[in-house]
Amino acid sequence: MIVDKTKAQRKRVAKGKAKKPMFITHYTISSHAPFKARPAWYAKADKPDFSALYQGEKHAEDIKDYLEMRHFTDVELGKFIDRMEKEGILNDTIVVIVGDHGQAPEADVTNTHEESVTRVVGTIIAQGRLGDAAGLMIEDAVEHYDLLNTLADITGLPEGGFVQTGVGRSLKREVPFGERVVYSNDPSRKMAIVRGHQRLRYDQIIDSVTLHDTETDHAMKVDLLSELSSEEQKKWMTWRDSGRRLAAYLSNDGMRTACSLPIVIPRTKAMIRGQYHYGNIIMKREDLYCNVMYSITRLA
Repeated sequence: MIVDKTKAQRKRVAKGKAKKPMFITHYTISSHAPFKARPAWYAKADKPDFSALYQGEKHAEDIKDYLEMRHFTDVELGKFIDRMEKEGILNDTIVVIVGDHGQAPEADVTNTHEESVTRVVGTIIAQGRLGDAAGLMIEDAVEHYDLLNTLADITGLPEGGFVQTGVGRSLKREVPFGERVVYSNDPSRKMAIVRGHQRLRYDQIIDSVTLHDTETDHAMKVDLLSELSSEEQKKWMTWRDSGRRLAAYLSNDGMRTACSLPIVIPRTKAMIRGQYHYGNIIMKREDLYCNVMYSITRLA
């Protein structure tokens, strides 16, 4: 589709007509639990031996299915990126690849002690448009709502900016670790304010709140809020109130669980191919048990 639309775009431009940039979003459901959905040809195809990663594990069959489908996603995404490059599309397209969610502690699910469950990876590919941000890796917590600001920053804001209020920031612009506030909101469960490794847990009505350092106290048994000055406590309460208003606005279909999202912006085409063809070299295995979504923004 994107190739056909690009050809149609070129014909329009050749006739002196204006360009029509487009935005495409695609969800890859094959890598979602229970990891059984797969094309018939892939079910019969030879696959890498992943046995070293699942033998002896409690849910070995599920892990095997997951790894095979993650391999399928990697291979097909690699083919997609390569075809975009071959067709001359990649150099004027921004590709954003992210997991739709991980699992925050507030979700009351198992295995949140696994870093791979709470650290959902993502990457932004925008050749020639990132400047000094090319190759930047962000280890701080970010949210999906940051993507709008980031894409606007990459493409260039209109003079005077947008008439808009909201949350989020451009990921091209680094800030010191732990300074920015991220709202981890799932209104049907506990919610949280995340700043670096600090996590304030609260809900929509009850005044009870707890503050934890998730790096040194992963199980969140030690409440640090009482150790803060009254001024620092007030800041956290202000952020909590903002989180409640945001949750009320977005309702239950709003933001889900904010995870620490390492964003990798590849420097070279070789890095892109390595990332998607050969087992997420840059992203390693931190995307384990996370579904993948990628968006394509055509600029020209």
